[in-house]
Amino acid sequence: MSGNACRIALVVPGLCGPAIDAPLDECLTGATPALDRLLSRAQRTPAPATLEATLAAFFAPLPETSEKFPVAALTWLADTGESCDHYLLRVDPVHLRADQSCLRLFDTATFSLEPDDARALVETFNYFYGERGWQLQAPHPQRWYLSFPQAPAMTTVAPGDVGGEDIDDFLPTGPDSREWHVLMNEVQMLFHDHPVNAARVQRGELPVNSIWPWGGGVLPEQATTTVARVLTDDPLLIGLAQLAGISRRDLPGSAGELPGLLLDGLNLVLVDSLEKAARYGDIEAWSEGIGQLERAWCAPLIKLLEGRRLQSLELYPVHGERYTLGRRSLKHFWKRTRPFTALCRND
Repeated sequence: MSGNACRIALVVPGLCGPAIDAPLDECLTGATPALDRLLSRAQRTPAPATLEATLAAFFAPLPETSEKFPVAALTWLADTGESCDHYLLRVDPVHLRADQSCLRLFDTATFSLEPDDARALVETFNYFYGERGWQLQAPHPQRWYLSFPQAPAMTTVAPGDVGGEDIDDFLPTGPDSREWHVLMNEVQMLFHDHPVNAARVQRGELPVNSIWPWGGGVLPEQATTTVARVLTDDPLLIGLAQLAGISRRDLPGSAGELPGLLLDGLNLVLVDSLEKAARYGDIEAWSEGIGQLERAWCAPLIKLLEGRRLQSLELYPVHGERYTLGRRSLKHFWKRTRPFTALCRND
């Protein structure tokens, strides 16, 4: 790694916090001088507002619309190391909670699922729907897949975009959507008294009582990118790196470990430790995560820039803006340092 040639694009979904009316700075339990300085000194430019579109901007020819982004095909590649020629759909296990007159969705970010339990639920599904020729597969207990010869005529929403909300406004739409609404209701009944869920409830865990279709698509033959290496544990970005044939390393615990991991050129780093808390409105967890981000990533990144170990930093909070910072930018003392929460909300 040469400091004169090394650049980082840091993607941090959830950085700008949950969508709440209260001022975000009142939710924080500690100061964030490094994060405030990074965002205050940076140049702000428009950027995508979803994770799929943010990542797609680095890889061609991936579509930047969430509805057309082949999440299932890419995470299947990451989970199995194999590409699939057919249309793949994620059909993930979820928990639906009855809340007065609605059902609220909680995805696998909110519960764990052991491989044996996933296997038992998948076997029940396949036995019941085997006559349709369907074969549900779960190479990872939290990521389930169905393959189709052609794409269903429907539009879906990622469970992460629904988290904790009434599912009615997010159910599949389109000509084939009614069949999937029926299927989802059937699976609720199929899984309701399943021994796996009976054991989960006894242990105080959320029952896996339905499925959620989303992320369908066909894997592109190839992808091109200017990224030299990705650092991530996220299966979507792992799949993109495999498709593009570029190097990947596990995400380190802090930016202080980056000098031994970065390559000359652009390094794409995905830190998703804030995403769940922001999505589900968990203020306490989000505040704690911000403190960890400040200590483990923001402060060390400033040191790397000041020590000429890093040429530039691009920060993507996945909310419609990009913050670009070079070594000289840190010395722009005439730019008033403002709380990052105010910058995130354009206050």
